Amino acid sequence: MTSYKALKVSGAKPVDWVAIYGIGGLGHVALQYAKAMGFNVVSVDIADEKLELAKKLGADITINGMKEDPAEAIQEQVAGVQAAISVAVSKVPFEQAYRSVKRGGTLVAVGLPHEELPIPIFTTVLNGVTVKGSIVGTRIDMKEALDFAARGKVKAQIETAPLFEVNTVLDKMVNGKINGRIVLTFD
Repeated sequence: MTSYKALKVSGAKPVDWVAIYGIGGLGHVALQYAKAMGFNVVSVDIADEKLELAKKLGADITINGMKEDPAEAIQEQVAGVQAAISVAVSKVPFEQAYRSVKRGGTLVAVGLPHEELPIPIFTTVLNGVTVKGSIVGTRIDMKEALDFAARGKVKAQIETAPLFEVNTVLDKMVNGKINGRIVLTFD
C-alpha cells in the first residue's frame, strides 16, 4: 500500500511519465503499480541487477545513477517527469528525484534517509513543484492496492531464506543486494 499511495497522491495521470528512485522492496512494487495505473515509467537505481528486474517488470526507461546523472538523463529523454517517487534511503536519490520533475510536477518522498533534504525555494516556486511525503494510506487505499494484486497486475518478488541465515540476509539488505523481498522461514 505504501507504494500505491505514493503514486496516488502524486497527481500523475495515465500516460504521464513518472520516475521511481530505488528498485528494491518498495520500488519494484511501485513500478508495477505505476504500469498498472497507465503511467510511463523511468526506473532509477545504482545496481544493474535491479534495473534488469525493472525491465522485466515493464519499465520504459532504466537509468543507473552510478553511471549517469538520472535527472539530466530524464530531462533530456522525456523533458522531466510529472512525478518522482523516491523510496531510496539516501540523500542523493532524493536530490536527483527533485531535479527530474518537470514544471508543475511533484516529488513524493517515501524513503527515510537520515540526512536533511534541502529544497531550493526559488526553483520550487518558479517551477510550481510540489513536494509531498507519503507513508501509509487508508482502508480504501488498501482495498484499491489489493485489487491490483487480485487482478494479477502487481506481484511482489519474493525469495525465502531459513531463519538461521538472518545475518546473511541483513548483510544483503544493508548492501542493497536484495531484489524484491526476502521472507525468513522456520524450517
